Amino acid sequence: MVVAVPMATLGQSLSWPLSKLQPVSVPLQVPGLDLGLGTLEIGLRTIQILPAATEGQLALRVRFALTSRGRAITAIDLDATVVPQILPQANAVRLSLRAQDLVRVRPSLPVAERARFSAFLRAQLPAGAEALLGRGGLDVAAEKVLADLVERSFPAVRDQLLARVGTLVDVEIELPPVPLQRIVLRSPGQDLELWLHTTLPAAPLAPGPARVAGSDARLVQVRMSGSAAAELANQGIARGQIPARYDESGEPSPTGEFEAGVAWRSGSRPLRIHAWKQQPVCARVEFAGTPTLSAARGELSLAVPDAKIEKVTGAAKARVAFWFSGLGRQTFAFSQAIAGATQFDLLGVDYDATPMQAATVGDDLFIDLSLAPSPRTPARKP
Repeated sequence: MVVAVPMATLGQSLSWPLSKLQPVSVPLQVPGLDLGLGTLEIGLRTIQILPAATEGQLALRVRFALTSRGRAITAIDLDATVVPQILPQANAVRLSLRAQDLVRVRPSLPVAERARFSAFLRAQLPAGAEALLGRGGLDVAAEKVLADLVERSFPAVRDQLLARVGTLVDVEIELPPVPLQRIVLRSPGQDLELWLHTTLPAAPLAPGPARVAGSDARLVQVRMSGSAAAELANQGIARGQIPARYDESGEPSPTGEFEAGVAWRSGSRPLRIHAWKQQPVCARVEFAGTPTLSAARGELSLAVPDAKIEKVTGAAKARVAFWFSGLGRQTFAFSQAIAGATQFDLLGVDYDATPMQAATVGDDLFIDLSLAPSPRTPARKP
């Protein structure tokens, strides 16, 4: 299975508390001119998570805003590459960026930001002062001011700001409780992708991108093979998370004569439900159908419009519609629970994941999840 987390969602959640930090003031001085031009304020504004070319890594951009009397002037970026901790045994991925990780990172100023700063500086100079700047005039002066700010003043400012924060980025993603063999982290586009290789005896995902084409790119998506969903359901039956016994109508019953299991067979009617009993007479029934998944009000709904009995061995009177409404519903409710078990902790704030959309696509199924701060966890104060 694969979990695709929008980088923009992570960045927005991480940026909000940092933007509340109080800025640090620095004097605004133009080389060659003895003018009192006041001060600039430098503050943390955003953290952006970016794609990284190397598997297992993520790129981070920390943006500092320069303001004057509350008006935005320009921005300074710090770029860093980090290697998240991948913990298959703990079903977790941890991404952190500490203040000390940025000490040796050189700030950069985008070209557009340099132009904005030159325009701001021109507005601050008194009449006739620009003529005193010599060859190159204002643009050269602006470059010198920025160079001085970046190379001399900025490291001290950065350290003052970061000293108040400690850990800039702290993200923990608790993955679904499935037996994991390894986790592969990729970031080729707009998503942080976590490819989960399980020890389940299940078929892999269909080849292709992590996210299903046409799905809502703003939501977290969990995609798994139908075969994996079936094996997870069988594990749930073995552990008592899904009822193991059913009556002849397919309804869960601790005294039911039938035991049941789930399988996924590629092709038409891929969802297979096997029911069997040994008392008072032996019987076995195989049901087949094409599941149609949907999500409403945070819960999954299952329909199997083409359900049919494929095979009957021995004496059995199980009605297919009831069996699909019984074990079928239990199976996909368990798939929802597996997807919903994906938890997010961002800077000490827990986020709940709610199913918003679900569907089967070929031999895979996907569930889209929206994130919202959990009411159980108080927001971290900046």
